Amino acid sequence: MKTTKDILSSFRKTYVSVPVSEDTKNHIIKTFASEEKKFFRKLRLIFWERFAAGTIGVFAICLLLAITIPPIRSFAAELPVIGKFVRILSGTNYHNNNSHHSINIKTPYIDSKNKALASLNKKYLADSKKKYQILEKDIKINKNKKISVTSSYQKLVDDRRFLVLERQSTKTMADSETTLLYDTIDKQAGTVVTLPLLFKSKHYITVISDQIEKQIKKQVKSSANKYYWTKKDLSEGVGTKGLILNAKHSFYINQNHQLVIVFQQFSIAPGYMGTPKFTIPTDSIKHLLINPNYLNK
Repeated sequence: MKTTKDILSSFRKTYVSVPVSEDTKNHIIKTFASEEKKFFRKLRLIFWERFAAGTIGVFAICLLLAITIPPIRSFAAELPVIGKFVRILSGTNYHNNNSHHSINIKTPYIDSKNKALASLNKKYLADSKKKYQILEKDIKINKNKKISVTSSYQKLVDDRRFLVLERQSTKTMADSETTLLYDTIDKQAGTVVTLPLLFKSKHYITVISDQIEKQIKKQVKSSANKYYWTKKDLSEGVGTKGLILNAKHSFYINQNHQLVIVFQQFSIAPGYMGTPKFTIPTDSIKHLLINPNYLNK
């Protein structure tokens, strides 16, 4: 005989599993889009305070609907959010934790109708899947070793021109290693920025490399704690790549609209140096840019 608890549990499962119809989904999306337009239009008005309460009230109803009804709450993860956070949502996440290993991989999701930007989502998901599959193999091989992997993301820049997303992954198995990956999005052009897109020719590689070498020499001279692999280190097999730039090198554009070149941990320096970053003076590369004013703030 079923108890009251069993009956309530059955009701709860039925309630949560109720699917959201396509009409309901479309209605919610249209409502969010409509309220977003109204919200920003009223912000431009001098006396927007008179109307803010109404706009916020309607949005609050939509939000309350999204967080209180389970089927809609589940679907609401796909919805855009009013405000400057509209472009990055939480995507598929991977978790696997026990006494021997801890895996927490978070995947970002770019919310955009632009195909070039939306294609980043496929890359992010593929990277997360690949990372998880590699870790599963590592766990089987190293059954008695503790393995910890944390992968997350954050926005470094989000202004009128650029959106910069940083993806960070740290793997700990005896030693710890951190990897940083970046994507710089030009909001106005609707494109993912790459080094070849910025410069007229490959000469930028030489100029940027010279700038980095100057900064390295200055750092080493000013602090005994700074150390980068020397030619002797590399000849003896220490270090992995040395100071080598190419068209696919990791970089981003910072809040001051300056180019920042990033090296992965252990690539050009010992692990304690982390992931070395070098901010390139715009004046030194301005003449090489396809558009000399592209990096103007």
